[in-house]
Amino acid sequence: MTMASRAFQLAMLLAAAGAGFGLSRWAPPPATTDETPRQLERLEGELRALRQALEATSRPAPPAVAGLDVAALRDDLRRMMREELQATRDEISSSPPEEKPRPPPPLPPRNPEAFAKASQLVERSISSRQWGEQERGELITLRPQLTTAQFQELFQKLAVAMNSQQLRVTTRGPPF
Repeated sequence: MTMASRAFQLAMLLAAAGAGFGLSRWAPPPATTDETPRQLERLEGELRALRQALEATSRPAPPAVAGLDVAALRDDLRRMMREELQATRDEISSSPPEEKPRPPPPLPPRNPEAFAKASQLVERSISSRQWGEQERGELITLRPQLTTAQFQELFQKLAVAMNSQQLRVTTRGPPF
């Protein structure tokens, strides 16, 4: 937009504002009718009636309890706590004793060999900074022979190496 067109728009805006102000000052104020005071009186009457209805329906505050027996309340609370504790003790004594934790399942056959082989695979891959189809295939074949904890340990090493970009992944699809 050019400077002249902006100046023209500003001049038109000021002219319109001035014309509106002048017309409002020139025109006489609206005449009040006799109806307006009557409407105000009617509204005031309705407001008074609503206030009175509200005051009539509001409830008084409950009276304060002056003679509360704190000692009796404490005794009741002690009695209830003793009953609950006794019921819990009875429940514990009647339940069968807990079973001893079972020993972990025996390691699959050839597990130490498989774990050593998988660990060497991971270490070799990290040192060569390469993880490809061949490494993934070897890990997949060794996976059934590993325990969950062993696989998680290897997975953590690989994930840390991949996330810190110490290991370049060249597989199609998932790396594990």
